[in-house]
Amino acid sequence: MSDWRSFDGFAADYDRFAALEPPRRLHWLLTRLPRHSRRALDAGCGSGRHTQALARRFDEVIGVDISAPLIDIATRRSGPNVHYVVSDLMAFADPDGFDLVFSSTALHHLPDLDAALLHLRDLVRPGGMAILIDNVASRPTPPRSVHVFGALKDVPCDIARVGARDAAWLLKFRTSPAWLHHLASDRYLTRQAFEHRYGAIFPEARFESLGYARGLVWEKKNPAAVARGHEVRREP
Repeated sequence: MSDWRSFDGFAADYDRFAALEPPRRLHWLLTRLPRHSRRALDAGCGSGRHTQALARRFDEVIGVDISAPLIDIATRRSGPNVHYVVSDLMAFADPDGFDLVFSSTALHHLPDLDAALLHLRDLVRPGGMAILIDNVASRPTPPRSVHVFGALKDVPCDIARVGARDAAWLLKFRTSPAWLHHLASDRYLTRQAFEHRYGAIFPEARFESLGYARGLVWEKKNPAAVARGHEVRREP
């Protein structure tokens, strides 16, 4: 099981790291969201980077994370329509449900992936959608050398993107003992396994490539709308 508790020891650094990462996944998310809707859940929200983006499209957003230090950081920049909850995802419940259930690079931390996917599916309102992103890899836990080499390889692009000072900080963070220890506890699916496991819980979902991650987009059918459609087709 991934060592999710390790985030507590470097929450502020992780927040800075998340802010400096390329916004590719955020941009991808925004292109798949409705222009406006009611309720959204950010499951495994961390320090709230995606949560704040959701708050510009939804009337109410709830961010859930098990790390109290990360939630504390998120709360400091929380808007009036955002509420954060410190909770294990499997213990979180909301009887009203959500028009969007979103999660990014969090579900590989959970010991029972299938149970977590079923739980998230149940939180989607009829007519709502789930958007789930997680890392994939050719082996469950890439060796330390892969992460170190990747950090070194990214330096030139990071310098061009965020400047030399922040690029140097990113290299230091990505090769730090705390971060590498955390990564050594991660367990990833392959691309094929991701689509098989997620697709079994979210039938007819769409899958898209996001570099080292896969994205899922799934819409929950609204029985009332389906019934109305059948009635229209039956009319002479």
